[in-house]
Amino acid sequence: MKFHVITSDFQKAISSVEGIISIREIKSALSNIKIETTEDKILLSATDLEISIRTSVPAKILSEGKGSVPAKQLSNILRLVNFPETSVEIVGDSEGTEQTLIKDAQEKIDFKMTINGISSDELKTIDKVNNDIKKEIPCFTLANMIKKTYSFIAVEDTRYVFNGLFLKTTPEKIIVAGTDGRRLAKIEREIQNDLPFEKGVIIPHKAIREILKLIETHDSGKMSLLDNQIYLEVNGSELLCKLIDGNYPDYEAVIPKETKYVVRLNKENFNVVLKQALIAAQEPNKQIRFGFSKGNLNINSSTPGTTEVSINIPVEYEGEDLLIALKGEYLTDLLKSIDDTDFDMRFSSPNAPVIFKDPSDEKFISVMMPMKL
Repeated sequence: MKFHVITSDFQKAISSVEGIISIREIKSALSNIKIETTEDKILLSATDLEISIRTSVPAKILSEGKGSVPAKQLSNILRLVNFPETSVEIVGDSEGTEQTLIKDAQEKIDFKMTINGISSDELKTIDKVNNDIKKEIPCFTLANMIKKTYSFIAVEDTRYVFNGLFLKTTPEKIIVAGTDGRRLAKIEREIQNDLPFEKGVIIPHKAIREILKLIETHDSGKMSLLDNQIYLEVNGSELLCKLIDGNYPDYEAVIPKETKYVVRLNKENFNVVLKQALIAAQEPNKQIRFGFSKGNLNINSSTPGTTEVSINIPVEYEGEDLLIALKGEYLTDLLKSIDDTDFDMRFSSPNAPVIFKDPSDEKFISVMMPMKL
């Protein structure tokens, strides 16, 4: 193969696919980017066996072919060598040595580099997907739903279903939920759709990060279900990933149907107080204690024998005196999911789940289990 491609376009495409390559795979076939030519563009793809990503770049194709190049080396060359913006020339060897030559297409700089890759046939990424099964998705809306729930999932929990985000659809709405077993966030959006997720799917956290990169700057895309894999296509880029196999917990069962008390707090003021309280909160749990009394909220944290913080905030509260303990980092994550200037804290007792609501988004809800005092 041989082609010329605009330098910045090539760099951007490489960046969009190399994110799934683990630094542990430097000497593996999985450290490579697969390059394929088409009539007027090139396709770049990578995989870690769980997730595959492919994107396209306009290019001047001088001869067709395919090859593979170590991702980190290719990325570093384009970053460190001052190639002109016009175009870079890539030449893949056709004699079976799997070598790729990189140089300035206009020969304005005297630089040439040869990289040894592997056979592109060793990299199985994304096959052609039938257009008939691709369903339209509202990218901007889905990105917002993911951003408000993603931080609530676990990352390396042995209960694998907690390591992913739950996505479920009906013909009238989309539901996204995330939990790590101690806290939960759920959001719904009423959108007419024919997405095939009526039984619900669990998308791994690593794939969620890559999906968000693809959808957060676009209005629409396409998605489908392939066996136990989710497929996404947005603006010429594609993603295919294996889903987490398992039964997602019944999140509706842990959301209290009623609470005795509701306290509205200012998000900005609460964030300042929370940061102050976290300074004294004991590692590793960073417990923050909320003491409610008539007209007042006392926020307290401490590390025995060293520091203690106690802050009082006037609130509209007329109930009995209550003391509730919550994990500090959970509260920090929660504030990132609240769009309003205020939020509601709903509770009944020191041991019952605490509900958090965004007054401007009635379809978003978060639940936290209190800590032992």
